[in-house]
Amino acid sequence: MNYSIVAPFYPIEAHEKSTSATMVGIVVGSSTIASVVFAFGVTKIITSKLKFLFFNTGSLVGAVSMICLGMLEFSAPGVPFYVMSIFCRIFTGLGTSLLWSSAYPAISSIKTEWVAVLAPLVSLSVGFGTIVGPPVGSLIFKFGGYAVTFFVVGGFEVVLSLIFMLISFMCNEKADPNEADVKIQVKSIFKLIMNFNMVIISLPLIVTVSMLGLIDTVLATYLVNVLSMTTNNDGLVFAIQSASCGIANVLILPMPRKGYGAIIFVVGPLLISLGGLLFWLQAVFNFLRSIAFVAFCLVLIAFGTSSIVLNGYLMYEKISLSSNIANPANVKLIAATWQNIVYNTGGTVGSAFFGGIYYEAVGIFTSFLTIGILAFLVFVVNLIILRSLKLLRRTYFLTETAEETPLLESSKKQASWMNHEMSIDPRALSFK
Repeated sequence: MNYSIVAPFYPIEAHEKSTSATMVGIVVGSSTIASVVFAFGVTKIITSKLKFLFFNTGSLVGAVSMICLGMLEFSAPGVPFYVMSIFCRIFTGLGTSLLWSSAYPAISSIKTEWVAVLAPLVSLSVGFGTIVGPPVGSLIFKFGGYAVTFFVVGGFEVVLSLIFMLISFMCNEKADPNEADVKIQVKSIFKLIMNFNMVIISLPLIVTVSMLGLIDTVLATYLVNVLSMTTNNDGLVFAIQSASCGIANVLILPMPRKGYGAIIFVVGPLLISLGGLLFWLQAVFNFLRSIAFVAFCLVLIAFGTSSIVLNGYLMYEKISLSSNIANPANVKLIAATWQNIVYNTGGTVGSAFFGGIYYEAVGIFTSFLTIGILAFLVFVVNLIILRSLKLLRRTYFLTETAEETPLLESSKKQASWMNHEMSIDPRALSFK
């Protein structure tokens, strides 16, 4: 909800306080910039035994940041509003970084043989949050205004954070006290940055979150100023996008276990591209400028987003193992940290550049067109790379029928170097 509750309301509040489009983009993007910076710090200290602590802390910090955003209504325009906004978003970035670096390892550790289901389930829960955020926010905003909206949402998240703290404490009570405490090294992340295949596989998530960052920063203003919606109901358009994400998540969730995760992953950028290009057509054909057409474009983008986010983490695990950068003991922490960095890099590009500087220079339609073209290029490049890696076939992240392959043997050797037995089902690393 932290993500979906900001886009419909903050840009409008910022413009009412005489904030330029570039500054709005910088403020929104400061959260993702902070997340990337914090991610490297988190990498230095996070361990497998601390994953629940990091998850709980991130959840609580994110909730408090929402309450802080609500207090912006009482800020004076100009520099005080800018400073307080950036401070709140940096606080949000810290919470996001802690959450994304620990969510997959924490949730998937509940039952390791279900990793292909539990890992996408994290993204499914995010999708649910984005669904309820805009309509609930619009309802609260209608009766209470900007500040009350963020106070209520933040307070609700504080309660949820405390409940999960109790649940995670119970999980830790059942944990094996003899379990090895696994830690990752920052140099592993730099190895991923230098790995060509990993960089290419990360481009779909970067371009996807860039599109989301652009939407978060500029769409609410477009809906109000061009399509004559009000702040009370513009959240419903964002709700359509969020609901589409939720539906897509439910449809896509079983696919990794059936071996189609990589195939769906590569289609995601094509849907993002199509959504961006169609949105640009409103600049050419005025009759397309309608709420229904904008909603259709957002549905395409939502399905593309789910295709990439749901399968991205599992793809990063597989590439990390096959490149000998990770081993079965630390692959979850490395993949989650990498996804955190990639996700927030895309958010920074989308919010600060495309939604700020670039948008103010060329307008909303060219901004959508540019990301659409980039998404298509990413689709073509990933199609070539994944085909060369022989991943454009049934690729099993976890299945009861997959057979062992040389990749599995390589992973076994890595496990022996660590002098411990593999803690996950080795068939999860095989292809069929």
